[in-house]
Amino acid sequence: MNDTTPLHISPALSRDFDVLLDYVDNHINEYVEDLIQICEVPAPTFHEQKRGEFFASFFPDIPNVRLDDVGNVIVPVSRNGYPHVVLSAHLDTVFPFEEIVVHRSGTFLQAPGISDDSAGLACLILLYRALKYAGFPAKGSLTLLATVGEEGLGDLRGARNFFDQFPEPVDYFISLDGCDAERLVTVGLASKRLRVFLRGPGGHSWGDAGVANPIHAAGEFLSKVERLILPKQPKTTLNIGIISGGTSINTIPTEMSMDLDLRSESMETLMWLDQWVVSALNQTLENKPGIHPEIVIVGNRPAGGIAENHLLVRQAISANRRFDLDAKLETGSTDSNIPFSLGIPAITMGVGGSSGKIHTPEEWYDTKGAEAGMKRTAFLLAELLNGPSNG
Repeated sequence: MNDTTPLHISPALSRDFDVLLDYVDNHINEYVEDLIQICEVPAPTFHEQKRGEFFASFFPDIPNVRLDDVGNVIVPVSRNGYPHVVLSAHLDTVFPFEEIVVHRSGTFLQAPGISDDSAGLACLILLYRALKYAGFPAKGSLTLLATVGEEGLGDLRGARNFFDQFPEPVDYFISLDGCDAERLVTVGLASKRLRVFLRGPGGHSWGDAGVANPIHAAGEFLSKVERLILPKQPKTTLNIGIISGGTSINTIPTEMSMDLDLRSESMETLMWLDQWVVSALNQTLENKPGIHPEIVIVGNRPAGGIAENHLLVRQAISANRRFDLDAKLETGSTDSNIPFSLGIPAITMGVGGSSGKIHTPEEWYDTKGAEAGMKRTAFLLAELLNGPSNG
């Protein structure tokens, strides 16, 4: 592939593209209905099977749709040679709810996970139907992929498994994640997730007073974290998102745990932060005999990226501009981290529309204007698969 190839629309694509656009415009209501149904199937990380099976049911006319051994849904839309494009969205949410109800008022939808990433899954369905109706792809190969384990401690296990086991080479990977269509993630953010255990002898709060308390020790460690000044460039963060431990108010606990999320735009800085955590923990426990630490790595997302002048990025920017969308190149932690780390051209994009309160029970998605983002993605897919560069 020559990354300096001029951008233009192939004649064949120009003739049929209006059909593709019209389909998207005329079927937004179906998209919304599919979106609501998908969102109302709970899919917490590690428990995505029901949503995966439901998603697979939208493709009865495609043979060999399957769930792989970790629960990814793989939909082989076409097999017409080079290039092979994978269009992906993730199944899982950060929510453990057993029941989800979407509240709708006009174009405004509210429910946990409605935009991240139920919108991406519903968009895969709409784009498949649009491409099929318009007769794309006539060239190239297209796979739709719904991944497990994108969120939190899932550690991108779905994307990892796909690239470890899928027998065919992937030329382009596009992930639909969230709703901001102007956001183009071209750099994968490195992250490391740690679970820190502090363990001690425990005892009665009165009778064993003076025995080292793991929760008290954790408080001293947290104070060090609060005072830590992290670099703004490269942007680096440390978040402690879960603390647990203890059995009763009048018991000195034998164990407590903390979940730490370390992120940085620089692998070198991330390594420094990892070492700082170990050092700060050791300093905290120097004068606390009887308390023993254990650090378990529960997540390790690789870094990587795609050059701003790569054909895929330039095609994505051109597609955005075609539909009056700005193009903001950003850093993020998404399924694209895996192909980034493998040197496979990848990009993560928003579906379209607007959203807010992501990862909260009040998450909302306004589908007004979402057509522009969906048509952008349809255009990008059709151009990659059918354009003159596919030879």
